[in-house]
Amino acid sequence: MVKVLIIIGILIVSVGVVALIAYLAHKKRNLSTDTDFVRNLLPGVDCSMCGEKNCTEFAKKITAGTKDPDMCKLIKPNNAEKIRRYFKPKQVQSAKVVAMVRCKGGHRAEDKFNYVGAKSCAIEERLHSGCKACKFACLGCGDCVEACRYRAIKINDKGTAEVIRGKCVGCGACVNVCPNGLITMNKISLSVGVICNNQSSEPGIEKKCAVGCTHCGNCIKVCPVGAVKVVDNVPVIDPDKCIECYKCVMVCPNHCISRL
Repeated sequence: MVKVLIIIGILIVSVGVVALIAYLAHKKRNLSTDTDFVRNLLPGVDCSMCGEKNCTEFAKKITAGTKDPDMCKLIKPNNAEKIRRYFKPKQVQSAKVVAMVRCKGGHRAEDKFNYVGAKSCAIEERLHSGCKACKFACLGCGDCVEACRYRAIKINDKGTAEVIRGKCVGCGACVNVCPNGLITMNKISLSVGVICNNQSSEPGIEKKCAVGCTHCGNCIKVCPVGAVKVVDNVPVIDPDKCIECYKCVMVCPNHCISRL
């Protein structure tokens, strides 16, 4: 009987030890799961361009919420998005911003001379503010396209830069390279925007651009909640007031205010 009790005791202790080891291993895995998830989505080259000594340390900072995956210069856009969705998906969605190009003139905007120089908006802009009669127009050389490593901007068939909203991650690289300051960051939740940056108070915009803002003021008059105001002669929509009734879209004669 004593031997049986001893054997039972040994079995109980053995099972307890095994259970303890399994618990500690499980606990350790849980503590490192988030970091491992992030680490597996990083490029793994330990380049240190993010400011950390290696990808593992960078993954730990992302897991802790002190760094953003976009700080990695080599991460694939899809992987960065996976990480953002893994952590606080609701907060990311509500706070996300996307780029918007405030011009749609392109081929519909008159040229004041034929530019044959280097294909660069920055270089062309230095030559009499570019070839367009409207000095606020998109020059269409694609500096923003080159700057976007997520391929979220293209030059469309009308000759202007256009943001692919589904690909844009809101990094702002395009904003910094546009010499005419045409690209702004806007809340992705807002589905209406002013697609023109004609700040000139001179009349006759129709002679320079077929789709330019005429400063008619119809958008301000029709807005039921006062969400449209004028800044530097250009209509601006307050995202906190806008109820997306699209009345401003319907009364804009040149469709400068559009649904996004």
